[in-house]
Amino acid sequence: MKKFIDFWRNTTRWRNILWVVIGLFLLFAFLAIKQTSEALKINSIEVAIDQTVDLSFIDSNKVLDIVREVVKTPIIGSSKKQFNLALVERRLEAYPFIDRADVVIDFSGKLLIKIIQRAPILRVINAQGVSYYVANNGYKMPLHFDFTPRVMVATGNITETLVDSAFVKSPMLKDLLLIANYCTANEFWRAQIEQLFVDNYNDILLIPKVGNHSIVFGSAEHLDSKFARLLTFYKKGLNAVGWQKYQQINLKFEGQIVAEKQKYIFTPKTDSTSNIQ
Repeated sequence: MKKFIDFWRNTTRWRNILWVVIGLFLLFAFLAIKQTSEALKINSIEVAIDQTVDLSFIDSNKVLDIVREVVKTPIIGSSKKQFNLALVERRLEAYPFIDRADVVIDFSGKLLIKIIQRAPILRVINAQGVSYYVANNGYKMPLHFDFTPRVMVATGNITETLVDSAFVKSPMLKDLLLIANYCTANEFWRAQIEQLFVDNYNDILLIPKVGNHSIVFGSAEHLDSKFARLLTFYKKGLNAVGWQKYQQINLKFEGQIVAEKQKYIFTPKTDSTSNIQ
């Protein structure tokens, strides 16, 4: 045995031959598996649409309609070689309400299609009265004829249209999206703020669900500071004098809140000496 091991260690030629044989074996095995895989015919279909969020933009019938437009032949009975998986995924993801599509054919011949819907965070009604949705990443989506999600609405002096670009591009719409994302991520503001309005001075106003007032927010700069001041005013101001007393709250002035009709300046403090009238 020792002689055989020594012979093997000292015989470079035999080692090289073995590696060549192993390489050829792996190559033929790969080609055989590839050929078998490409010849595999689709015998069943499974469409899985992510339901982690309350969205109904698309169903399995629409998904299969898009797939059939790409394949051009009956899906059942098609071989993997005929079925361009990458092209099918690209076409599905080109549909405005689909964020991601994963398409595979397993070794049993089942076509698996997994869909993740694109979630809107804002509905825009621009100055021309044209509506569209904006997703949290800024992607713009058309309205859906059969499904209307409940999201924050932005109206007023907004010039950007749906067809201007695939993603939001104007500074104003980017500011609106920042505010919408901020409010949606916070349980209190998600429940309180229902609409954003852009006035003729290009100031953004927040329209709350509770209270007879609007909130002049200005731009999306200093989001944390503005919302912190507003929350302090809600707790120490409106809770003390009533939520119906003021018709406008202005957050544009750094470190202050100006409330109208009865004009006063409220400077948030950490103790009980806050100036509330």
